[in-house]
Amino acid sequence: MVSILSRRSFLQSASTAALVVGFSPRGALAVAPADGGHFNPFVKIDADGRVTAIVKHFEMGQGTSTGLPTLIAEELGVDLDDVAVEFAPSDAARYANLLFGSQATGGSTSMANSYLQYRQAGAAAREMLLAAAAEGWNADPSTLALSKGMIAGAGRSAPMKVPERPRLKDPGTFTLIGNPQTLRRDNGPKIDGSARFAMDVQLENQLVAVVRRSPRFGGTVVSVDASAAAGVPGFVNAAILPSNAGVVVYARDTWAAFQARDAVVVEWNFANAESRSSAEIRSTLLDAVRVPPRFVVREGPGMDGAGARLDHAAQTVEGEFFLPWLCHAPMEPLTCTIEPTANGITLHDGCQSPSSAHQALAAVLGLPMKSIRINTLYAGGSFGRRATTTSDYIVEAAQAFAMTDRTRPVKLVWSREDDLAGGAYRPAVAHRVRVGLDGNGDIVAWDHRIAGKPIFKGSSLEQWLVRNGVDHSSVEGVPDTLYRIPGMFVGLTDFESPITVSWWRSVGHSHTAFVMESMMDMAARAAGCDPVTWRLDHLRGGSTDQRRLALPMPHKQLQCNECASLFHVCSCSPIMSSCPMHHSTRVA
Repeated sequence: MVSILSRRSFLQSASTAALVVGFSPRGALAVAPADGGHFNPFVKIDADGRVTAIVKHFEMGQGTSTGLPTLIAEELGVDLDDVAVEFAPSDAARYANLLFGSQATGGSTSMANSYLQYRQAGAAAREMLLAAAAEGWNADPSTLALSKGMIAGAGRSAPMKVPERPRLKDPGTFTLIGNPQTLRRDNGPKIDGSARFAMDVQLENQLVAVVRRSPRFGGTVVSVDASAAAGVPGFVNAAILPSNAGVVVYARDTWAAFQARDAVVVEWNFANAESRSSAEIRSTLLDAVRVPPRFVVREGPGMDGAGARLDHAAQTVEGEFFLPWLCHAPMEPLTCTIEPTANGITLHDGCQSPSSAHQALAAVLGLPMKSIRINTLYAGGSFGRRATTTSDYIVEAAQAFAMTDRTRPVKLVWSREDDLAGGAYRPAVAHRVRVGLDGNGDIVAWDHRIAGKPIFKGSSLEQWLVRNGVDHSSVEGVPDTLYRIPGMFVGLTDFESPITVSWWRSVGHSHTAFVMESMMDMAARAAGCDPVTWRLDHLRGGSTDQRRLALPMPHKQLQCNECASLFHVCSCSPIMSSCPMHHSTRVA
């Protein structure tokens, strides 16, 4: 018997499907839904019993293609090895990141926002199957079990509905979630070469496009001479990007495209380009933290900065830090392919943010959203590079495609050198910190000044992440530190440069954590205190996050043979450790 399925709001689906339950010739659970097996947007089961997890977060090595299917397999009662993986199409209505509101992967949110969603999907599919079998067998569903793709009893068919509140498993019965023996699903395909990455896309009659970019950030094209490139076998054409930011070179294959690009002669306008040396940029940033800041980020009640309190400190600990530009350098260089279709285009990409890519493609190509499909493939790393506020490489690909007759696929390729020299960087940042201690070694003032280029100012995310002129990514981890620091002043000065910047693993914490912990070490040393004890003393306060940070770690207590002072080190440290009083190695 066939029945209509009602998909519930928690599954974010609006269409209906039909389902037949039975057993395949090999004895496994089998179903035959009318819409190709989709129980809901996250689970598909075909007529042979094959379960497919629709993964809404792209896989760049962080494990979503294992973690999300594991949640479904656990609730559905099947072996993880029997669950295939498909990446979700671009459809924010069904596959939005619940923390972002758009379809995107980032911020270590994949499991956090999908954990219950995917468990509910698996549980709903399980209960549908059990309810169908129970009705057909005239049995109580609670007396039936689904394990390893099998329902106890003879195969029957019956109508059913998707439960609104599927009953989730008790975590105590988990066999896959949290099991260290659960292996990654993408290991095999990546080892045997069958995993398909964006760089692997090779379509019939495709053009390869590469871009000759300015050797200085902010440079623009004045003129281009491609006459020498015409002699490169496979060269097709060269054209200036609409933004004047570079020259697109087309060829029949990647090698020909790179060779032709090298042969193109471009005259550049550097009037608005970054022309300072690395040393000059470093000097500029350090100068910016030695003067009053442009923005006050934190200043406690009744405080006039930290200056007055520092003037009365028994001793002052100072530190200046410069942290350089950092490139993402994912293992797979940036690439994507735009393929023309009968009604629009398909983007083949290791796409980190389908929602942003979808909108960018529609804007550049002048196509309605419904005419654009995104085929998400494996990505060879990202660390933030594939999800920029401008969708830069996808926009480049769209522009390159738009400048052709749109009848041939266009594959945009960045070389490793392209990304290292002209990609998006974690901003270079300078810090200057002065910590005042009283006669007892307690903190009485902390003056912390930061200078760097903001990431979110001028972007589509500015309204959420910039407050009172302060870009949160520039300072996070300092004004909101979990350490109890009295007399804390935090200031920020923006650094202006055409150098492209973007988030890079942990964003602001990639520099603020290093500076904060370095200064805590220096302050503890000046106070003559064990650095672990010093930190724990400054975490007393009772908030949940403070208690988590202060959770005891395996450690051992050592005593200096010279001064007899006690100090703690991690249990994994060698027996020889440094006494904080002498700053040198002492035998425990």
